[in-house]
Amino acid sequence: MTPVHDSCSLALSYGERCTDSPGTVVIPVPLLSGQEREILLTTDGQGSIRGSYQIQETETASAGIASCAIDEGLEAVSHRLYRELFALLLDAGQHAHRLWHYVPDINGKATGLENYRVFNIGRRRAFDEFFGPQAECLMPAASAVGSPGQKLVIAFVGGKTPPRFLENPRQTPAYLYPQDYGPKTPSFARAAVAGDQVYISGTASISGHETRHADDLMGQWEVTLQNLEAMAAEVGAGTWDEVVHRPGYRVKVYLRHERDFKQLWPLMQKSLAATQQNSIVLQAAICRAELDLEIEASFKV
Repeated sequence: MTPVHDSCSLALSYGERCTDSPGTVVIPVPLLSGQEREILLTTDGQGSIRGSYQIQETETASAGIASCAIDEGLEAVSHRLYRELFALLLDAGQHAHRLWHYVPDINGKATGLENYRVFNIGRRRAFDEFFGPQAECLMPAASAVGSPGQKLVIAFVGGKTPPRFLENPRQTPAYLYPQDYGPKTPSFARAAVAGDQVYISGTASISGHETRHADDLMGQWEVTLQNLEAMAAEVGAGTWDEVVHRPGYRVKVYLRHERDFKQLWPLMQKSLAATQQNSIVLQAAICRAELDLEIEASFKV
C-alpha cells in the first residue's frame, strides 16, 4: 500500500475543462447539467494506491478508481483491472457493491468486435476465474458508457456488508443474455442493496433482452421509467414517486445526444425529481448503439 494524497475523499469529476487532481479522476465527457464532482467515499485519512487503483477506505467501506491506457488491448486491461479489484476486496474482507465503467469508443470496432463486447469478454473471464460457478451470484450493480480518449476507467464502492443483488422482472438478467450480444455476457446485476443503501444500475429501454423504441427518444424514455418503477418495487422502496423522497436520493442520466437535453430536462425534473443539486446529466454513448439514454440512481431505504 502506497500513500498517494492527503485528500480525504475519492471522486469522479466530469467535463472537458477539468483536470486530474489528488483524489479525483476526470471523465472527459460533457457535463450537461448538475454536479460536476461525484464523491464516492469520504474518510478521515489519506488515500493510497494499490496496483492500478487509487483507494480510499474505512474499516467498513472502500472505494477505488483505476484509469488505464488500453495499449495492451481492451480485453486484457478489463480482465487485469477486474482481477486486481477482486484481489484487493478479498484482502480487505469486503464485497463489491457498485461499479461504473467508462469505455473508450464503446460502440466502435477497433478489433472487428464492438468495444463494449470486447470489454465484456475480459470482465466475464475475470469473474469466472475468480469465482467459478458462483460468479453470477456475485455480480454487482453496474453501468458502462462511452468516453473519449484511450483510457478505460473503472470505479467502485464496496464494503464489509454482504450485498443483495436483484434483477428486474421486466428484463432478462444481463448475464443470461443470448450470444447475439457478444461471446461473453455483460456481468452485472440490475440493483444492489447493502444494508440500507440501494444502487440502481444503469437502466435503459430494454424489455426481456431486446431494445425497445430504437430511434424514438420518447418511447425509450417511457420504457426506461417503467423499468425504474419495477426496480423500485423490487428493492422494497415502493413506487418511484416514493424513491425520490428517500434520504440520499441521487440520479444520473446519460444522453447520447446533447440536443435531447432541452426536451428531457423538464421531464427529468417532473418524473425523477432532478435538481441541480441531486443530479448529474452527461453526454455519453450508451452501451447499445441504438439506445439514446440511460438512467441510474442511489438512495437509502
